[in-house]
Amino acid sequence: MQRHPPLHRPLLRHLDNLLVTLLGVALLVLAWLFLDEAVRPLLIGAIPVYLGVLLPRIVGRDERLRRVEAARERSVREWGFCSRDRNGPWINYIDFPLVCEDPVFKGRFFYSEWLVVHDGRIIINPGPAQVDLAAGTVGYDFGCTRTYAWDGCSPKVPFFWIATLGTPDWWEHLESVQCLRHGQQKERVMFWPVAHHASLVHDALYQFLNVAPVTKAEADELFHRMLLEAGMPRLVAWIYRFAVVHGGARDMRHQRNPNTSLRCLTPLPGFEPPQEPLASHKARSAALQE
Repeated sequence: MQRHPPLHRPLLRHLDNLLVTLLGVALLVLAWLFLDEAVRPLLIGAIPVYLGVLLPRIVGRDERLRRVEAARERSVREWGFCSRDRNGPWINYIDFPLVCEDPVFKGRFFYSEWLVVHDGRIIINPGPAQVDLAAGTVGYDFGCTRTYAWDGCSPKVPFFWIATLGTPDWWEHLESVQCLRHGQQKERVMFWPVAHHASLVHDALYQFLNVAPVTKAEADELFHRMLLEAGMPRLVAWIYRFAVVHGGARDMRHQRNPNTSLRCLTPLPGFEPPQEPLASHKARSAALQE
């Protein structure tokens, strides 16, 4: 289990630069084949294009890295682990606990600051948590509003602080989602892009692939299924699935994590008072006996 994944934010060897380079090479090849006189202007134009991608990453880089390291250290102190790094840009957010149910995750238990997996139920942005590592317990205030941000379908590339280019989330539509409100699980109708629901759940699961009892393959399949349920055309959904399967979190392909050792004290709507997973209880008992 990778409880402390390395922080890796290269400035030049980055997906944004790779995409810009691939697009530039494609344009140069087309110009060389069909319009020779356009090759030189394209080469000159590469300078402002690269500056547009690099400058938003350079300006403020030291402060961003400092804040990320501080957040990771705080997570390790409070939870005993830190999540995988998320680079942004954060252009979308929810301010309520969103619920997604899937029988694939029956018998899975995981608790963290931003993600809960509880016996077939995924909760994103659960609210402030109180963790007691010594007692092995965690409690949540589901009624206290917090904000969870994500970038939609990745990658997204900031350009000169005036635009964000990248994978489209497509058209806006009405979509029913499940949320926690006033101690109950309720339906909420969102008006957002067709890929938002799937990308939100997928991003949250990817964030904790290093510690949560969720595999990359399961997260990718859920992402694909949610895109189809939201009404995305099958061909486009297949392309998006292909992209995450072969391009996303490649270092997590063989990661397999057990259930958490924490016990949730907060009752979840629709569940009996939570019981500690048997495997977790045995693991803690064995640890105490050593």
